[in-house]
Amino acid sequence: MKTITKSVPVPVFFVLLLCISAAIIGCSSRSPAPAAAYLPDRIIREFNDMHEHETVAWVWIRRGFVLESCRSITVDPLLDVSQTQDTAVSTRLENGLQDILKPRENKNGELSVTVRAAILNVHHKPGWLKKWFAEFDAFPYIEIELLISEQETGLPLVKIIHFRRDLKSLDTALGNLLDDLGDFFSTAL
Repeated sequence: MKTITKSVPVPVFFVLLLCISAAIIGCSSRSPAPAAAYLPDRIIREFNDMHEHETVAWVWIRRGFVLESCRSITVDPLLDVSQTQDTAVSTRLENGLQDILKPRENKNGELSVTVRAAILNVHHKPGWLKKWFAEFDAFPYIEIELLISEQETGLPLVKIIHFRRDLKSLDTALGNLLDDLGDFFSTAL
């Protein structure tokens, strides 16, 4: 029997070798670094002592602290560290905190406290086409954190992280968040 052998032309061999080596190098090369996630500046640094609460999401209260012991309550300007900053949301939240906390001052109290709040995340209403196919994470949403500390020493007295979501409106989510904070300050403190 006679076998017919035909040699592979040298250029085809080199092209094939080049393709194989490019595939090996491409598969073994490092993948690109992942895109950096947006991490907002936080006013609460320690989260280990916080626990879930029935009115607000996460809370920590210094043992023995009550709001009636506050002679003066100063609400600092709101810090908005969200990616989508909205002055209307910031203003409404700051005014809402003033309305909730200022009536709780007690002229016979012995503490002067400072209230710092930050908006961590805000999602506005999705567009008219997106709302039909929106996932739960795309609904209007607001997340805040709040820190009440003693004015003279800076000692933290209350730490709160809370968020609200609504199916239709950011305005409703913000209103519900303020209602929750009002309930918390009237019942828990």
